[in-house]
Amino acid sequence: MVTSTELASIELFEGLTGDELASCAEMMNETEVLTGEKLTTEDDYGYSFIVVLDGAVKVKVGEEVIAEMESGDYFGEVALLQHQKRNATVFAAKRSKLAKIMTWDFEKFLEINPLIKSRVAAAAAARAAQDQG
Repeated sequence: MVTSTELASIELFEGLTGDELASCAEMMNETEVLTGEKLTTEDDYGYSFIVVLDGAVKVKVGEEVIAEMESGDYFGEVALLQHQKRNATVFAAKRSKLAKIMTWDFEKFLEINPLIKSRVAAAAAARAAQDQG
């Protein structure tokens, strides 16, 4: 189970009250993945938004690793916000603990957290621009 304490240490959730953090934590499912486990597949439909709680993941476009994400980073928002297929494959670089929100809860998650909504939208816009440029 994701805890509000875990979320409080992540920049995305900075500035939220204890109640808001608890509300976010309730909407998220915690999962542990092993090194090499594939989390998303490029050109597949996206069904989840994922926050790295502990560990690291690598982001690959085609055969090229373009980024490594660590605790506090998140991914999956571009596909969900823009109703597009995944723009990258993401896999665990090492054993990792993740918090996941499924697409059917993602809109509600953003609606009740305007601060998170603006941060996620800005990140999605930046990543989408980077993909096109």
